[in-house]
Amino acid sequence: MTNYILIIIINFIKQLIYGFINKLNKLIVLINSFNLLNVLTIFKTNSIINLNMLMDISVTDLIWENNFIFDYKCKRFELIYSFWSSFYNKRIFVKYFVNGKLFLLSLKTLYSSSQWLEREVWDMFGLKFILHNDLRRILNDYGFKGFPLRKDFPLIGFIELFYDDVNQSIIIDAVEQMQSYRFFKFENPWQNWKV
Repeated sequence: MTNYILIIIINFIKQLIYGFINKLNKLIVLINSFNLLNVLTIFKTNSIINLNMLMDISVTDLIWENNFIFDYKCKRFELIYSFWSSFYNKRIFVKYFVNGKLFLLSLKTLYSSSQWLEREVWDMFGLKFILHNDLRRILNDYGFKGFPLRKDFPLIGFIELFYDDVNQSIIIDAVEQMQSYRFFKFENPWQNWKV
């Protein structure tokens, strides 16, 4: 008799969660980075929640913002994992903040699609994942130095690549910037503005 009551209670809880998730357009879960793997393991293996697909990983560089999250240490990057539940046909976003110097846990044991997405994050932002055995360049050249989507990445670069018609070859030179081509305007237009 007690097993029958327990099954009824579990089915009732499933119906409540199904009705709650069915009414949501999107759900954003903010978690601590230390608990990421534990929370996502529960989300994937639990038959009630059933997050079975990792769709995307997006990163935002917050270098000039003061965001004090969880342990009151300034975190530089905001990572958002986008999951899709095929049972509920809903997207769920898991968001957390990390420092750029720490290693992140790879999700390749839970989601096989994370291998490519984590390589993109490493290639563009330089965030390294522990237990990911194939971190290599996929969007940039192998000799490329730096990570282009960080906000502190230089805009000009150090080398220029062009094709020389006379020699019919590709030439790689160091970047030269002459001062005569630059335009300097030292006045601030907001200082002369009056109400």
